[in-house]
Amino acid sequence: METSMIDVNVEFDRKILNKMIREMNLYPNTKLVVAEYTDKANQLEERETILIQQQTELQEKHVKNLQDQEHSNVADVVYLKIQAKKMIEEMEIIQTLLEETKQEQKDLKISYYRVYRQALSKDAVIAKGYDVTPIIDKVIGQTLKLIAEVGAESQRQFSEMYPSVSEIFHDSDVRKVYPRLLDESFEFTRHSPAFNTTNKTILEKHEVESATSGRIPAKYQAKDVK
Repeated sequence: METSMIDVNVEFDRKILNKMIREMNLYPNTKLVVAEYTDKANQLEERETILIQQQTELQEKHVKNLQDQEHSNVADVVYLKIQAKKMIEEMEIIQTLLEETKQEQKDLKISYYRVYRQALSKDAVIAKGYDVTPIIDKVIGQTLKLIAEVGAESQRQFSEMYPSVSEIFHDSDVRKVYPRLLDESFEFTRHSPAFNTTNKTILEKHEVESATSGRIPAKYQAKDVK
């Protein structure tokens, strides 16, 4: 895959870097999957809300029905009891539907775990296409500032994706099905800009990793990097 990196010199065109950062789209596959899952999850949540509302209304009517029975004549009590019986039957049906909806919500999360992993695997290739090794070969102070900006965007997009992915990966029902789950497929290190660790450079590996996460190492922050 062709790497998405600019040709950097000590003096560089800032517009090119800004354009590259603006056009960074590290999670096209994951975004599609998240949107698909969210749509299905919202439908189930909407169904659950409606059922709970219906259940609450029936419970209130049933309570009033019982109260009315205490102050009604025999003929009315018979009618009220028939109504109460129907309410109980309806509440039982609603409760069954609520339990089925809860199970569907659990099944949906479990079924999408592998879908999320597949999408993240594809997107990890895109993130690693932003190879910062050429920058490291050129300069130190400017290099780390540039990498930090790319890394910050990577971190921002990762942070946007993390809650949606974490909902699946950290869900108790998912972990019951996948008890040995390590979540290694959605660690930031797998989706951060890449660099060649075998390259001979005066930079320390942890300094570059800091920059690829969007943070400039403290000892370079004081340098006049324009």
